[in-house]
Amino acid sequence: MKLNRILAALAALLLTTVGSAGAEVIKLPMDFSGGTKPQRAYEIGLPEYEDPSIHVTRRSERPILPDGKETRLYALRVKIADASQLRTMSMQGFDKIGRVGNIEVMSNRVNAVVAIGGDYYCGDARRFVLRQGIVYKESMAPNQDLLLIDEDGDFHILLAEEHPEDMDKTQINGKKVVNALCFGPALIKDGQRTTDFSSAPVHCDPDKMNERMVICQIGPLDYMVVACAHRGLTLSEMTDMILYLEPDVQQAYNLDGGVSTQMLFLGRRINNTSVSPEDVRKLVDIVYFASAYRPD
Repeated sequence: MKLNRILAALAALLLTTVGSAGAEVIKLPMDFSGGTKPQRAYEIGLPEYEDPSIHVTRRSERPILPDGKETRLYALRVKIADASQLRTMSMQGFDKIGRVGNIEVMSNRVNAVVAIGGDYYCGDARRFVLRQGIVYKESMAPNQDLLLIDEDGDFHILLAEEHPEDMDKTQINGKKVVNALCFGPALIKDGQRTTDFSSAPVHCDPDKMNERMVICQIGPLDYMVVACAHRGLTLSEMTDMILYLEPDVQQAYNLDGGVSTQMLFLGRRINNTSVSPEDVRKLVDIVYFASAYRPD
């Protein structure tokens, strides 16, 4: 098995460096067209994918919690070549309300390398909605943490106490905001863990053990998505686990959880939930990472 993985890695490296004069890494358009199709030649066994534009490594852990019981963590570390590869998608358009579908359908439609459940943008009329550079809903109710993703792929978390509802959320630090996620709460902001979860949505239940989905930025164009299994974690425990996986996380933001906690890698579901596969909840939207490599 180890030898096969080494051979696969060498083959991927050879494809990257030899015989690719006509190949290129492109900037993906700012629309909902998706990425380029992942190439099987760059799958390094089951736990890894690397082409010239994106590198994804998979990690699964069973940490022991303070009560002596264990949970299951699923994490994907994602490094991309261009900010346009971090994208959002909905089942029927962000101007539609309540249109749901299988995450596999949305992931396949946009050639996602990694896809996770989003923030259920239509589930709360109070939320600000900006996706792929387009503002679909401007108003936002108070007491919500907001994640802004700028044109360089950098995360900016606006805490509820900063009153993001009163701010211009289409630009930050002189850069255009490409996507805004409005679920929360923030778990880590600028390298410091947060402890006030009072802005969490009512169904988030910060102090209860729930399935969770968190998106993180570690550095420039370097990210991690983390899910916990059906036994679940509190938000404080989830923060502990994120720092256990990667102590250098700079920003970490909670997304829609429960049975919406769904994570796909190359079209394959890699996390389990508290329900059977046939009962998995259909989703409204996804956050995904795409390849931008166009081979010969």
